[in-house]
Amino acid sequence: MTANKGYFLDDQAFKAFQGYIYELTGIQYTDAKRQLLDIRVRRRATQAGLDDGMGYLNFLKHNPNSKQEVEELIDQVSIHETSFFRHQQQIDIFQQLVAGMIEARRGQPDQSLRIWSAACSSGEEPYTLAMVLRQLLGDAKGWNLSILGTDISSGTIEKAKEARYSARNIRSLPEVYAKHFQPDPADPYLVLLNPQIARMVKFEVNSLLDKKQAWKDMDIIFCRNVLIYFDAPTKKKVLAALWAALKPGGYLVLGPSDSLMGLSTEFQRTPHSAYNFYQRAPEPAAMATTGKKPAAAPVASAGKIAVAAKSAAAEPTPDNRNFAANLKARRYVLRLDSGLRDIDQDLQNTLTRAIECLEELSAGTEQLGKAQEFNRQTRATIADASRQLMRLLTLLQVGDRSYQKIEALRVVLQEFSDHLFAGDTAAPDLRVKTQVYDQNMIPKDEEKEGESTEKPMSQEDIDALFG
Repeated sequence: MTANKGYFLDDQAFKAFQGYIYELTGIQYTDAKRQLLDIRVRRRATQAGLDDGMGYLNFLKHNPNSKQEVEELIDQVSIHETSFFRHQQQIDIFQQLVAGMIEARRGQPDQSLRIWSAACSSGEEPYTLAMVLRQLLGDAKGWNLSILGTDISSGTIEKAKEARYSARNIRSLPEVYAKHFQPDPADPYLVLLNPQIARMVKFEVNSLLDKKQAWKDMDIIFCRNVLIYFDAPTKKKVLAALWAALKPGGYLVLGPSDSLMGLSTEFQRTPHSAYNFYQRAPEPAAMATTGKKPAAAPVASAGKIAVAAKSAAAEPTPDNRNFAANLKARRYVLRLDSGLRDIDQDLQNTLTRAIECLEELSAGTEQLGKAQEFNRQTRATIADASRQLMRLLTLLQVGDRSYQKIEALRVVLQEFSDHLFAGDTAAPDLRVKTQVYDQNMIPKDEEKEGESTEKPMSQEDIDALFG
């Protein structure tokens, strides 16, 4: 990295703060986000009365009175984008799942529900979940409900505890839930959440990388739009912690911008996996008694299972005695599989490069918007362009469905291969990871040719992205 004029943090200080912020929060500020980190650190350093990057860092690390300033910096560099009933489709699925849990546990000794909203920011998400539960259970008499909201920023947690929001914050609230808010007598522009709902949520300051966190036996964990700010090693640590906090069969809900691809095989896909609902697999009996995970058995494709069943029923299999024909067919199968994997890699490379370019452009636009030589209207226009770029960046990061579709096509190819070479022990094994794609990703045989199983984006989704 070469020296850059105009930055508050020189090259040495920037590198030092990259490591310091990563150690504190797990958030990775890449070189492309240098302007963004520079602005945020400069803001805090100026308020602390320091005009030197390394001097500010030394203060944070070594001054015994710096604890409050460290918390202020964490609040500044963390991401706090949230809203009530954000990603409505996920909330609807949450309601369905919880309704099923309630029905299954009603009248049972264990009438409890444990839900964790991780990285909850100023509380809109856990309060949303609380309102949904209240709608389902009424006064919840006889139930042991636990809703936990955590965030690394102590400032946002304090705001969450106040349960006070602007009228604009609840403008998209479904009408059935509007009754839970009333005007703030002290400020006509604010509303207060009903204390009965507010008391349902317990808030704590917590880092997802905290090794001491002891949350266990959670039925559902929401951790939405968080992983995108971490590098791969940190994502794996966070996912391992979330897996440990879930009860067997519990659900992990990620945001539309998040993906488990290449990060974890400890979660199963679900009928709602297109909306990033994953499930912790029930622990095998061997693990429950020994405490050790048994050696993983190879995952059989749906096609191989079907072929095995047909063989057991003594149904006729294709004639595989023509070695030359079989060899040619295998070559076609392997070439098709290689082509699909090449498309997957090209897609990942293209998206990665596009995201990097947008990050650089977005950071540069935000820096440009701070320039004092522009008038207020021009800076507002630039700020609006920066927000649109960030929304586009979020949209580009939702690449998981494309990867899933490629893997789903590879499953179909495996099933075709299994059928073609039924009874042949040398049938090509494409090593398809059946746990990483949605079973409903591609049309079933009985569906009309050309009919898509994907629902178009609703106007509400479009407005949320570009409104």
